[in-house]
Amino acid sequence: MQHDIIQRELVINLLTEQWTLNELHVDQNILGPVDYGWDRYKKYPDSFTFGQGLLAGSSIPGARRLVFCAFSPQWDGFYVSSMGGAAYTFHGLGADYVGLRGRCTRPSVLILNNDGEQISVRIEPLDPHPYWEGYQGSAEEKLIGFFGLQQYLFDTYKDEYSSLKKVRVFAVGPSAENTPEGIIGSSTIKRGKITPVVDWCGRGGLGSRLFQQHNIIGCVFGGDWKDPDLLTSKEINGYFLEHFGEKLNKYDIAVTEKYRYTEKFNTGGTFGVNMHQTTDRLLTFNYTSAYASEEERRSQHKHFIKDHYLKQFNEETIKTKNFEHCGEPCAVACKKLRGKYKKDYEPYQALGPQTGVFDQRAAEIFNDHIDAMGLDAIQTGGYLAWIMECVATDLFPPEEYGFPPKSELSFKFASSPDDFDVVNDSMKNAKYGIAVINAILFDERAKVFRQGIRGAAYEMEKRYDTEPLHRAVYLAHGEYGYMVPNQYWVPGMGSPMPIMGKYYVYYGSEFLMPDALGKRNVERMTYELFSDNTGICRFHRKWSESITDEIIKAHFKLDVDYKKHQFNLAKEINDHESSKSVPWETTRMADLLLTFLEYWGEFGLKDPQLQRWMKLAEEDKLLAAQAFWQSIHKGQADAFKAGADALPDILTPAQAAKSSD
Repeated sequence: MQHDIIQRELVINLLTEQWTLNELHVDQNILGPVDYGWDRYKKYPDSFTFGQGLLAGSSIPGARRLVFCAFSPQWDGFYVSSMGGAAYTFHGLGADYVGLRGRCTRPSVLILNNDGEQISVRIEPLDPHPYWEGYQGSAEEKLIGFFGLQQYLFDTYKDEYSSLKKVRVFAVGPSAENTPEGIIGSSTIKRGKITPVVDWCGRGGLGSRLFQQHNIIGCVFGGDWKDPDLLTSKEINGYFLEHFGEKLNKYDIAVTEKYRYTEKFNTGGTFGVNMHQTTDRLLTFNYTSAYASEEERRSQHKHFIKDHYLKQFNEETIKTKNFEHCGEPCAVACKKLRGKYKKDYEPYQALGPQTGVFDQRAAEIFNDHIDAMGLDAIQTGGYLAWIMECVATDLFPPEEYGFPPKSELSFKFASSPDDFDVVNDSMKNAKYGIAVINAILFDERAKVFRQGIRGAAYEMEKRYDTEPLHRAVYLAHGEYGYMVPNQYWVPGMGSPMPIMGKYYVYYGSEFLMPDALGKRNVERMTYELFSDNTGICRFHRKWSESITDEIIKAHFKLDVDYKKHQFNLAKEINDHESSKSVPWETTRMADLLLTFLEYWGEFGLKDPQLQRWMKLAEEDKLLAAQAFWQSIHKGQADAFKAGADALPDILTPAQAAKSSD
């Protein structure tokens, strides 16, 4: 018998300041925050939503991500982005989802609370500029940008909550005001203080949407609501014992080893493990590493990464066990820190080797400044790498846009310490990148760059005959949308999926035919929605994708095919967005694919299809790249047409053993 789950949506009209708390029933086909965000988006394209998953009130680790959905001004389409641990506090509000409509008359902060009896909602005007420029928080030095605004909001409103454990803040930075790339940040609060553990609703520019469309610059949220329907540890352990033969915590620790500590590599976290494993597939100096020989790439990895960048990390963070979690109880403690600096792979890769930075001190100040400006590190790293290469190779004059001169850069592929001073040249490049971002945000001469990498690259192509456009790496979507790919040298990261910049793709490094890759992409989007639509951190996906549906169906007595539900959601989004897919527009994007194929050819892979693609590339590389993209697109279309039943199930170890009997 199906249990009628009662979920609650808090709908706020920002113009009138009126709000309502409505009940949502399961027959409305909303089982999670992406369902809710998509439903609101279809009805009201100007809506902005955030919310939690059905398991946010449980003790399941990683099940408390706060999921945001809205139109992305950067991607030019519907987007999903999530923030680790924030639903641990949001759960006390007593609403599963918040839906914003309309626009405040002035920049404002949203204050959401629940005193244990009822929800309260206030909207208060606030000019963010004084706090972006510098706020004297609890630290001795002034906090700027996002960090300054967040601290001010916490200091101002914290006393309205019964306990500092019951309140959290999210806010935007200066980039949200005049670019499409502003993000939303929120730091963990511990012992009454904001900690260095900051999580981001990072990809897609939803901070810009929140500010520019709705005039909201931050939100203070939390409360004392008590959940009447919590899953007990005994119940949860029962599911895990049945499916995995072990209790939750023991099994979770085993399958999340990479994010904690990997004894095999003597390192841990996304930075440690990925930097250790990339070897000859590391992307550096605006992807020009793809043109280097295997020997050069391995030399670069040894001298710059293994012997320095990674070594620093291991000695300063791993050996000292400076680990934290994202703000919810979780034994993985995936956050790796040195002092106030939190280190993850993709930020410290994009604002690291990709931009010619291979030293932790340089990468720290670089990442910290980009965070303060409220920018996504991956997007900004790819953007800056393109600008830095263009300046270094004289494709356009930097001084015309308020950028520092070429002499202040050290930006050319290098694999030997004789050609690149890993400490001094890294710092030179980091300071150059910071200066460029400051010019883009605050200098009118650089206003053309505020539209992002795609628009700026086209404008530079018009102004100069040096072909700067073709050094840029981005995915195009719609008339003006764009996304710097995630930092893995694989064709999957260039796929035409309806939402890119996340992991709704297959990103294994083996060679696959493009149509097969397209089918795997649809599979991955479906199962990644098991995480996003349930508010579960994807670091736990080795168990969540195979058991989440069973927990939800059993506890809530739901008669639902969870895989089909997520597939149908993915298909709806794809059907709505697929016409916006745009083939790769630049030579560098094509070259990334072709050098990947050559990589496998050099390893002696004798796949006849690989040879066919390589031969086509020799004849016309742009044609080959376009054909490869089209074939991925067709594979995706075929997979969506085939339906959920055509996708393989994720099997637990016990199920896999039974299926082989």
